[in-house]
Amino acid sequence: MSAVRKLTESKSQDFVNKRILLVDDHIHVRTIFTSILNGLGMFRLSTADRADKAMSTMQAEPIDLVITDFNMPGQSGIALAQRIREEVRSPSPRFNPSIPIIMITSFGTKKCLIAARDAGVDEFLAKPFTTMAVAERLDSAINMQRPFIVSDRYIGPCRRRRTDPILSGLKRRENDRLPVLVDLEDEHDLIRTDADILIDLGHRDTTTQETQDAISQIGEMTAARANKIRDGLLERAAMSLLRYVALATARGTLESDIVEMHGYAVKQLLDLAGRDLNLSNQVVDSLEHAVAKRTKTRELA
Repeated sequence: MSAVRKLTESKSQDFVNKRILLVDDHIHVRTIFTSILNGLGMFRLSTADRADKAMSTMQAEPIDLVITDFNMPGQSGIALAQRIREEVRSPSPRFNPSIPIIMITSFGTKKCLIAARDAGVDEFLAKPFTTMAVAERLDSAINMQRPFIVSDRYIGPCRRRRTDPILSGLKRRENDRLPVLVDLEDEHDLIRTDADILIDLGHRDTTTQETQDAISQIGEMTAARANKIRDGLLERAAMSLLRYVALATARGTLESDIVEMHGYAVKQLLDLAGRDLNLSNQVVDSLEHAVAKRTKTRELA
């Protein structure tokens, strides 16, 4: 399904009328985003190259969604998200403080990801991004908004996506469970972001050495994080990716469909989260079968 079709068939929202504010200090990024959004039928776009200009725009124009870069001169995307969310405490808010926020990131560290989530960011868009990736984040941010939370320590979308069944059976005091759950959610979000990068890389027409190195890095990080959250199936999926990258590197070609398949499989395993072990096993078995089949085909060639 194309990005345009996926977007237009999403949950009865009129995306054409959504007013988007894009905040990025690089003009080429703003140009690329403008082209992608226009291609999706979204023409109501305002831009800003700094956080302070973005705040001025939000006060002057009704905005439905903010897309901001993580790193910018002056105030960062984190600071901008915090300022937007803190508006809820104003006696007379100048704009909607619960507006969805999508943050553009490169390979993010856990520290950066947690900081963005704590600032109230809804979704992440990993560089390099594709039209499909942009469409999916827009769909998620607008059509699948989570409840808005206002507390002494946090303002933003509810960070509890699910109760993690991985913790079932652990012998922990009840007051220890929430920090552990939040920590596991952070690991899940990091893996999900890396899976999105895999899918984006799979959409590319050409593969460079830098791309191969990035895919290997994602496999290694996913394996380590899967081990941390005690998910053997997820670790098997990561090892399948690493085996394929090793095979492809030795033969000099990397097939995008196999890379993309691993990305979607990792996201599916995260969504299943142990609820359906039979289906989870089938997902991993299909990955390993695909890699084994490609290995055999190349050996015969």
